[in-house]
Amino acid sequence: MITPQTLGDTLVLSVNVPRLDAALAVRFREEVLQQLTEEPSRVVIDFSAVTFLDSSGLGALVSIVKRVGHHCRPVICGLQPAVQTMFALTRMDQVFKVRSTVDDAVASLAE
Repeated sequence: MITPQTLGDTLVLSVNVPRLDAALAVRFREEVLQQLTEEPSRVVIDFSAVTFLDSSGLGALVSIVKRVGHHCRPVICGLQPAVQTMFALTRMDQVFKVRSTVDDAVASLAE
């Protein structure tokens, strides 16, 4: 479900499922947390492949941030229109730094 890649000093986690809903939210959370065990300081989560996200998926994302604390708040990128709408409706686009592409997200972490 998650494909990790390192770009410089940034860990990029690509979500490889079209739907992040109640059926996959726990697995998503656990796979991301497993990738964060070495406590990287820069993390990007790429949602480019995700076309549907429900409240369970958002809840898993919030749970990840609560678990890792402030030391590695991820930047979110690649939101498809329906997922972007969900972020806007729930105001998660105000909670997370959201960028359009992985390159933009990585660059924003260098600022």
